Amino acid sequence: MGSYGISKVTLYVLNTVYVILGLAIAAASIWFFCQVNEFTTLRNSNHYLLDYTVYWPQAVPWIFFIVALMVIGVSACGFSSARKKSRGMITVFVTAQSIAILCLLAAAIVALVFADNKSTDDFVKDTVWDVYFQAKADNDVATSFGLIERKLHCCGADSPRDYKNWKNEFPMSCCDTYYHGFLDAYTIDCEFTNKLANERHGCSTVAAQYARIAIKVLSGATIFTAIIGMMSLGVAVALSKSIAKRRRAQALKNESESKKVLL
Repeated sequence: MGSYGISKVTLYVLNTVYVILGLAIAAASIWFFCQVNEFTTLRNSNHYLLDYTVYWPQAVPWIFFIVALMVIGVSACGFSSARKKSRGMITVFVTAQSIAILCLLAAAIVALVFADNKSTDDFVKDTVWDVYFQAKADNDVATSFGLIERKLHCCGADSPRDYKNWKNEFPMSCCDTYYHGFLDAYTIDCEFTNKLANERHGCSTVAAQYARIAIKVLSGATIFTAIIGMMSLGVAVALSKSIAKRRRAQALKNESESKKVLL
């Protein structure tokens, strides 16, 4: 297998990895958006009637989703350029890939610089506190907040002791409701002396930490995708040169054959 064949196979492999990473980033950004939306939909809507600000935890998923779609589109162009053996298609792919790499790196830098900081913590804390106060008066919100407490293994807004001022005991969402063993399941006492509930962090702290981790993971995946894109960019340039060499060799061969016929 010559340099042309090696470059073509390598480009196929890199584009396959590239599109898989793009799909993974798109799926992760949708998941991140759903997690943020799960909190924001429970807030008191009257507090946000005139608030049109888009906060970073709300914007970051869309940024990563857009660059993921760009990655998927560029990888499709890469597959086509490798299959059609056209220098023109490869040139289009190289141009699109260069733009995609810049967008990937820009998205990661923006997320790490502007989103992975105290502004995200403040947004999450304000949102959780708003939901917590809503839960006091709205049973539906209280049920939804309880599901969040179970999922994140947290209790209260800032700490488990938030419930002490207005409840006689912790809600069951702060405790493990059942132990499953050889015996039948049974309900756990969830009073304010419950050790497990008191050891839990507040949901604002836990949710903020998970938001920071999600931003870091998405940024890291985006940077890694950009590196794969750079590798495919180099292979595409090598493939373009190989095609040019093959065409020159074919042209010289045709020219020599035509001269033999004339002789």
